Amino acid sequence: MSSSSIWFQKGIGPGTIITLDQPVPSHWQIMKKLNEYNYQLDDDDLRFVPYRGTEMDDADTRASQAMTLIPQELIAYQDLTKKESSNTPKLLGYSISAQDTSGPVPGGFAVWLVWEMVPGLRLGSKNGPDAFWALDADEREEIRIAFVDALQKMKGIGCLSDTAALTSLVWHRESRTLYFIGFRDRNAGKFDKLRVDARWVARYGLAIPNSNAWRKEGWNGDTSDWKW
Repeated sequence: MSSSSIWFQKGIGPGTIITLDQPVPSHWQIMKKLNEYNYQLDDDDLRFVPYRGTEMDDADTRASQAMTLIPQELIAYQDLTKKESSNTPKLLGYSISAQDTSGPVPGGFAVWLVWEMVPGLRLGSKNGPDAFWALDADEREEIRIAFVDALQKMKGIGCLSDTAALTSLVWHRESRTLYFIGFRDRNAGKFDKLRVDARWVARYGLAIPNSNAWRKEGWNGDTSDWKW
C-alpha cells in the first residue's frame, strides 16, 4: 500500500554524491529532488522500509525483514538498453547494495539507478495544458507519423510505457525523434497481435475522438470528425 511517509529525507538530497558500480563504476550528484514514491510491502519498492507498526522496533527486529527485490523499472531499462532501443532513455548506471545499520531496514536491499534524460518537449502535462496541442497542425501530424514508427519498434522490443498518454511522450524536434518515458511497472510482453492504428493514436492523446465509438468492437474506422 502506498503512503505519504517520507523515508529518505536525511542524508539524500541535492548535493549528495551517489556511487554506482554497474555496468562500470560511476559517480552521480543529486541536483534536485523531483518526487518520491513510497510503496511499502509492494513489489514496486525501490528501497525497503519497515513493515507498518515496526518502524520504532530495534534494529535486529527490522533487519529480519530484509529481502532482495529487483525493481521492475531496473529490469525494463536493462532490457531496453540491451536491445538498443532508440526511442527510450538509456540506462546509465545502477547499484544494488545493502542498507547499513542506520537504514530503515538494516541489511535490507537498496537499489540505485540512473537513466538518461532524453532531450525534447514533453507533450503532456499533469498540471496544465498539453504542449502537443499548442504546436501547429503540420508538426502534430509529423509527431503522429513518428509515433506510429516508434510504437512499432517498441512492439518489436516487447515493452511499452506504463501509461498511454501524452505525458509518456517526448518530442525532439531537431532529430525528429519521439521518445517513450515511464517504465516503473515494466509493461512487458509479446505484442504480436497489437495493431498500431488510429486507436493507439487516440489512446496516447495524439487525436481526440468525437465519441467513444472507437473503443467498441466493430468500429468502422471513421476518424473524419476527430480533432487532429
